[in-house]
Amino acid sequence: MKNKITIQDIADSLHLSRATVSKVLNNSSGVADDTRQIVLSKMQELNYKNPGRALKSRARSEQRLRHNFAFLMHMMPGDLHVGSTILTQLEQEIRKKGYSLTIHTITDDDYHRRVLPPNLYIDQTVAFVCLELFDSGYTQLLCSQDVPVLLVDACSDFHELGLRCDLLMMENRSSVYRMLSALCKRHPIKTMGFFGDIRHCLSFRERYEGFQLAAQDLGLETERFQIIDHDSLFWNPEWILQRIQKLETLPDLFFCANDVLAQNLILRLSDLGYRVPEDVLVCGFDGIPTNEPIISGLTTVCTPSTELGVTAAQILMNKIQNPRGSSTSTYLHTDILFRHTAP
Repeated sequence: MKNKITIQDIADSLHLSRATVSKVLNNSSGVADDTRQIVLSKMQELNYKNPGRALKSRARSEQRLRHNFAFLMHMMPGDLHVGSTILTQLEQEIRKKGYSLTIHTITDDDYHRRVLPPNLYIDQTVAFVCLELFDSGYTQLLCSQDVPVLLVDACSDFHELGLRCDLLMMENRSSVYRMLSALCKRHPIKTMGFFGDIRHCLSFRERYEGFQLAAQDLGLETERFQIIDHDSLFWNPEWILQRIQKLETLPDLFFCANDVLAQNLILRLSDLGYRVPEDVLVCGFDGIPTNEPIISGLTTVCTPSTELGVTAAQILMNKIQNPRGSSTSTYLHTDILFRHTAP
């Protein structure tokens, strides 16, 4: 009686070639996933005596079946959002490696109940890519799913949470510092104001830190000219008008946490009869490609959205290959555009 099961025995029992079975055993390419699973099951059934290689091959095969990247956002990016470019570039990069991308909008109810979207199938998901998910509790939920997580921007208290995930950001502090320092060399600036919610997200917090450091090093007054409050208020024109009117005088320069906030501020300044840049300089952050006349003339820092998409794919591919690797924080270089609002 034959005691030892061979590769040829498995091949004969399945009416496959010996070469096909050898490819499965060695985890080689060129074998369909369903064929691979059939071979692995037959190895187990016949008690094939090479368990280490067979189990490793099965694990890698099962990993292939988890082929989907889940892209999660609280709100889907519109035309005036760098997320549109990041999303497009990310999908192009992962498709080259045979992965697919599904898009999931996290509702307010999902946030409050701390649940995943109903159309997200965790057993098919190889990684989470999270764009602007700024809720600390929900971020912790995602990081507990035993799936690699990459955050593109994060909640403002991210570094205090100690989460095991990867972070991808544009450079915020030094770029704001460089922009404001350059403007102070070009103009007789003595006072600066900040416009935005520093608790909204990590990038806003870092931009405020760059603003404060520049003011400190350049000896500029800021305390009387800061408009900082909850993010939702900055979309209320009447509230913005009231906050501007409460200022005893305008600062020489307003730095806004992003370009859309800068547009909102410039519109309200215009309503009150102020001219930009003649009466006050205004600059923002993001460098959104748009035909909007105010934003297209705005001095700003350009977010490297294409590079963010490419780098996001690279980080997660590395994490899939090395799941026990250390978590990383990656910051990409940014460029400054000096335009009409603060030449």
